[in-house]
Amino acid sequence: MKSIRVKLWAGLMVLVAVMLILLWLFQIVFLESFYTRMRISEIKSTGYSIIEEMDQISQPGIQPGIEDRLDALSYNNNLNIELLDGKGNTVYESAAGAGGNAPMMRNNVRYQALGEVLANKEASISLTHPRFGNKFMLIGLPVNISGTTQGALFINMPLAPVEETVSILKKQLIYITLILLIAASVFSVLISKTFTGPILKIKRVSEKMAAGDFSDRLEFKSRDEIGQLAKTINFMGQELAKIEQLRKDLIANVSHELRTPLSLIRGYAETIRDVSGNVPAKREKQLEVIIEESDRLSKIVDDMLNLSQMQAGYFKLKTGSFSLNNLVDRVVEKYGILSETTGVTVQTKRTGEFTVRADESRIEQVLCNLINNAFNHTGAGGKISVNLSDDDKSVRVEIIDTGTGIPEEKIKNIWDRYYRADKPGEKRMVGTGLGLAIVKSILEAHKARYGVMSKEETGTTFWFELNK
Repeated sequence: MKSIRVKLWAGLMVLVAVMLILLWLFQIVFLESFYTRMRISEIKSTGYSIIEEMDQISQPGIQPGIEDRLDALSYNNNLNIELLDGKGNTVYESAAGAGGNAPMMRNNVRYQALGEVLANKEASISLTHPRFGNKFMLIGLPVNISGTTQGALFINMPLAPVEETVSILKKQLIYITLILLIAASVFSVLISKTFTGPILKIKRVSEKMAAGDFSDRLEFKSRDEIGQLAKTINFMGQELAKIEQLRKDLIANVSHELRTPLSLIRGYAETIRDVSGNVPAKREKQLEVIIEESDRLSKIVDDMLNLSQMQAGYFKLKTGSFSLNNLVDRVVEKYGILSETTGVTVQTKRTGEFTVRADESRIEQVLCNLINNAFNHTGAGGKISVNLSDDDKSVRVEIIDTGTGIPEEKIKNIWDRYYRADKPGEKRMVGTGLGLAIVKSILEAHKARYGVMSKEETGTTFWFELNK
């Protein structure tokens, strides 16, 4: 399997080869035909322009102005020119620079061409010098004056300069071809190396990431597609490193969350079996603990399932209009017993009656998770307030606590999956540790604005907004 470097080098070399072939074709193979057609067209055009200025053809001569133009045409283009009248008699003749008329100008070819021209037809005949082998082009133009053909203008154009030019170009192109091939080979190697070098680095870093090492990064200053790809690979590495850390946190958090209720359930079950099975009071109390811890295990599993479904996009919102005031009252009422047990006061404040359009069950889940979070970080004697306010289009919900607050450096991470902002060893009173990640997923599914403001040892405010 050929590498990209070899393919790129080969492609550049093929491109150069095609360009050289085209250059040879147009400068050598087709040059003579192109040049001849262009020269013949140019000479004919000039000849006809001179003919148009003629008002008579007679012996022994023609108008001085016409003769000057024919002399200039002959001299400037190295041509033999002969002007004949309708009987074939020479009226004007010039042989500047071409060595005089070629012998064939006096043979049957000349008379054949004269017959065609006097019949008001153009004549173009290729000729070869019988002694020296030089090539000529005999051009015959009819001289029309006052609508009738009164003579012929013969132009004998040598083609030798074209052959000499082709010979010179061949020698030049040989050197040009060698130089271009060498230069193209060197540059193609450098370009392919420059192009494939970063790709090989990206390949190496990607292989390390695939092996689980997300520490390596690519450093490219270029802003082209390679630089953008490197930037994307670096971003992917950062995200994969975060996911790997979250995976480790998940294992640690889930094992911590599950171990406690399982240990309690097992311990109390064994106690009932071995000790208090026949003591109704103790048995009922221990069974109540088992039921509570079983409920907690069920809540952990439900939260993990909900979060997985939300982040995978497997759930759909059932939006509708409902009273946000009634929902808040209903949720706060659920925490009455917990409020009495913990000594944390829960209150509500609102500036009016608000109806919003959202998924009521999911918003209830958001409120429960945020209030649970507030209970987790608010000590006895603290307060939790659920405030409602509005503007023209939306209703703002704020859950404010007077708890321990969140350190500034941790605020940006609290929405991440399985991230825990509580201090190690801190007792968690309610919740599963997945609440804020679930809140984020639900609110983003609603395309709702949300955020958090916090100050250590003062308290925290979580807020979100719903459309009226």
